[in-house]
Amino acid sequence: MKTLLRAAAIAVASTALVAGGAVTTGASAAPGDTASIGVADTALNGFKGTTTKVIPVTLTSNRTAVYATVVVNGVPVAGDVFVGSTGFTYQQAWGPGVVTLTALKDRSGPTGQPVAGGSNPFTVRYGVDLSSRIQVQKRGKKLTFKLKAKYIDNRGVSVGLRKATIQVKKGSKWKTLKNVSLKSNGTRTYKTSSKKKRNYRLLIKTTSTVQGGNTRPVKL
Repeated sequence: MKTLLRAAAIAVASTALVAGGAVTTGASAAPGDTASIGVADTALNGFKGTTTKVIPVTLTSNRTAVYATVVVNGVPVAGDVFVGSTGFTYQQAWGPGVVTLTALKDRSGPTGQPVAGGSNPFTVRYGVDLSSRIQVQKRGKKLTFKLKAKYIDNRGVSVGLRKATIQVKKGSKWKTLKNVSLKSNGTRTYKTSSKKKRNYRLLIKTTSTVQGGNTRPVKL
């Protein structure tokens, strides 16, 4: 989103962020009953109230689908989770971390038949709240930046981040203008001055638990 308002030598612009059951054990898998599940690192949804996300997978198997135990940071959080050729449903409540799909069982053939194999370890992070944004107001050479940086937690609640970066484009490269410490609600106002008309954006850096991103540029 990009909005540009001008009145009496005042310019304002803003832009938004671009962006089971119990675990059981059973008999050994029959010869040929194998599955390899490829999963890429992913971020959960950035919408308030969200509870699930379908994570794509690449399922290589003599089965069209399997059940799996979901393990997050070494702890089983759910068993008998359906994994099909297009993916599986990850619950927001399971939170972020290093995830594996293990203890596979057959879904399309004799239900409950153990299937050898599993997934690669992959990282799940919280998604940045898509309402995160930067708003820039210019009066003469004075600049005022209004920042909002949040993420969606395991309850589906918007939570403020404590750090963000204002970047300015110089030539073809984005440079750090200011690393900003944010309030507990993820907001902050920062003021500076510049005579030149430049592009600005808000950068949220990726951490172990939150997937970062940046806004579209604002030119003032």
